[in-house]
Amino acid sequence: MLTQEVQTILAEACNVLATGDRPLFDGEIGGGMSERCIETPWAAGYFRGGEKLLDVGFSLASPDWLGLLVELGRHHGVTLEAADIIDPERIRARYPKDWLDDVLAVPVMLGDFRQLDLPAARYDIATCISTIEHIGFDKAADKQSSSAFERPDNAACAPLSRPLDTNKKVLGQFHSALRDGGILLISVPLGKDAAGLVEDSMGLFASQWEYGPQSWKDLSSQPGFTVLEERFFSLRDDGLWVETDGPDACMTQPRRTLPHAQGVGLLGLRKNG
Repeated sequence: MLTQEVQTILAEACNVLATGDRPLFDGEIGGGMSERCIETPWAAGYFRGGEKLLDVGFSLASPDWLGLLVELGRHHGVTLEAADIIDPERIRARYPKDWLDDVLAVPVMLGDFRQLDLPAARYDIATCISTIEHIGFDKAADKQSSSAFERPDNAACAPLSRPLDTNKKVLGQFHSALRDGGILLISVPLGKDAAGLVEDSMGLFASQWEYGPQSWKDLSSQPGFTVLEERFFSLRDDGLWVETDGPDACMTQPRRTLPHAQGVGLLGLRKNG
């Protein structure tokens, strides 16, 4: 059963697909919702139908984003392929029954995205929605584990560093896989330009990179791409999201162990041809 929040976000994203009108995000947004209320409709605005799509982070994608991917395949002629460290078959119980066949039909390349042998110049659009911040931290757990990821139950044991070349390697992979002129859509949590902690639904702790001015610049200035769009949003104490001028606006947010981000950055890139 989809939550009311997921249904609301997915309905907005599907409306973007149906009308072709990109969301404006004017004023106050969300009313207690996570950053998904911004990410998913924003990404939906880049699809026009018939694209070949590579999604990274597919298997455990948030339900609103997963629902949008299913919608793209069912009704908009989008051919979807994916990459992840988790096999969807392993976690099939988490998918809504009426999406299950669509999800399991998607070809998924398994492994660390930085090291996958990707097809060259194959995709029109690639998406990495709330995923790149986990690359370099998360690892797949043993198949006998109750959790899909290797994560500690003690916050002090969670890793707080990752390789400095993570952005470079990830965007290099996307550059190889996209056709000339292809589009890459990335969303990330904003924060302290350092690793932060998140507690998952099983009470285990995960690290993710909180992008700030320095790491955002590193992400957005990788060679071979032209920036199409950069947008930044901060979550106020009253639960509403507001647009800000840059990633530094979220640097004042205290780092906390929360189920969702306190700031989000959206990055649209085009592969140079």
